[in-house]
Amino acid sequence: MKTKNQFIVILSVLIITLAIAVPSYLFVPEAKESVKVSDFPMAIGAWQGKDLPVDERAYEILETRNLILREYAKGNEKVYFYIIYSQDNRKVSHPPEVCFEGSGITIVKKDKVALELADGSRILANELVVEKKGPTNLVLYWYKAGNFYTDNYLKQQLSIALSRLRFKPTSSAMIRLSVEMASNDTKNALADIQSFVKEASAYFSQVIP
Repeated sequence: MKTKNQFIVILSVLIITLAIAVPSYLFVPEAKESVKVSDFPMAIGAWQGKDLPVDERAYEILETRNLILREYAKGNEKVYFYIIYSQDNRKVSHPPEVCFEGSGITIVKKDKVALELADGSRILANELVVEKKGPTNLVLYWYKAGNFYTDNYLKQQLSIALSRLRFKPTSSAMIRLSVEMASNDTKNALADIQSFVKEASAYFSQVIP
């Protein structure tokens, strides 16, 4: 009897927890952003940035204008930097493979790579080699949920759901970098991205908290 009563109590707690957590996770509030990713510095060390145009259709699909698409250059090195962010809308970040394949971009290779941040910590990023008409590109991306970095979309979404269960607002972001490769030179392209991330990540917690 005691075991049965314990089971009923545990089951009741789980049901109540799900009743609170699931609607909270599925509900997407109206945008009320006070954090603007456009505040990300244009000058990062010797890297100089310039904004690139974003198609209006992309804004509609992503349901936010709180994003940046920039080219950062240092001498002959160029890195394309993309951040999409929301303080309370988990839907803004999603795997870029969906957009790539939908726009006719071929994913030639998928892998994982470790990146070192400005504070010396390391994160895991997704690595893609993609091509369309023109040069082949190396693309690296990862997700952020509050202060949590992950290469896994589902882990990001789970982190947000658990935070909402504790009634803690958690931001959502996807960070993507790419480099055009000459002669499929993945090694040098990766070195350029690593160099940029090492400096730019010093601003991650400030601009996209």
